[in-house]
Amino acid sequence: MSGEQRRTGAPQGPPWSLDLLADLHAGVLDQQTADQLRVQVQDDPEAREILAALDATSSDLAALPPLTIPDDVSARIDAALENEVRAWAQQQSDASAPTAPPAAQGGQVIDFAAAKRRRRRRVTLGAGLVGVAAAAAAVVFSVLPSTQPSSNQAQPGPTIGTAPPLALQGEQVRITGEQLGELLKAEQYSSALADPQRLIGCLQANGINGGKPLGAREITLNGRPAQLLVLPGGGLGKFRLLAVGPECGPGNPATISDSTFGG
Repeated sequence: MSGEQRRTGAPQGPPWSLDLLADLHAGVLDQQTADQLRVQVQDDPEAREILAALDATSSDLAALPPLTIPDDVSARIDAALENEVRAWAQQQSDASAPTAPPAAQGGQVIDFAAAKRRRRRRVTLGAGLVGVAAAAAAVVFSVLPSTQPSSNQAQPGPTIGTAPPLALQGEQVRITGEQLGELLKAEQYSSALADPQRLIGCLQANGINGGKPLGAREITLNGRPAQLLVLPGGGLGKFRLLAVGPECGPGNPATISDSTFGG
């Protein structure tokens, strides 16, 4: 959808379509619809995950070097373009009066240099947009659950993961957009916090009185074992990264790191 074709109409409520969330992130919704949707998705963890993934992807893509065409490929394209334009101009010349300029139609002279510049801009822009769309789609689908359980299905509790702990360094937990996408899919708890009641007590000890983590992963921070919990950060695309020690439980916050991502 282009910026000239702005989607209108009130959002219909969760579950939101990927197209609608992508339009909100891209800024192509009309102002009234965008304002209404931003308020509503605050209460939808899945929508926040998708928007956070799009934010992270945009940041990663912004850090990439500009896309360029190799010199040999550019030279071949330039030569083919000039040959095509000359052939077209000759055809026009043959069909027009003898006094018509050989590289003109309707009094407009063809500028090879300008044509090449326009072509280069189109190729570079097109390649960039394709890259953004492909990367964003990959991240969006990576954070969506593979199945949608019915309302009467029992939801699985915390599970103990078998993957090795994620090794991090620094005074606070700092992660990349790619790591956030993986964390939002993870449900890897230490043996102690795999107990739902112990997990609830740990969250309450850290001032969290409702909901469950959006993602969980065992980590080491500067070599120290910890449990990383990803929680809503109180804003669109913002997450709280809470790392606690294995002893965390009722009345014992055992906080190791408390930082934010995004927003």
